[in-house]
Amino acid sequence: MAAESTAVVLTERLDALAAALRAAGVSPERSSGLLASAATATMHAVTLDALREDAPLALAAAQPSAADVKAELAAVRIAA
Repeated sequence: MAAESTAVVLTERLDALAAALRAAGVSPERSSGLLASAATATMHAVTLDALREDAPLALAAAQPSAADVKAELAAVRIAA
């Protein structure tokens, strides 16, 4: 959900940048380079936001359950 919100906000900012560049009379060639860089940065930001959203799920999946920990401790006690 946060990644979608980030995407919307950053898209609005890209649109505002494009409008500001046009209003300032920046050449189309220069504007396209600036907008391409801004779009790339936006994609990276949205990707990082999505990864951050998924990280708790991945960490939770990697955590052993309490039963697994108890079984491992029991095995260690038996081996000792």
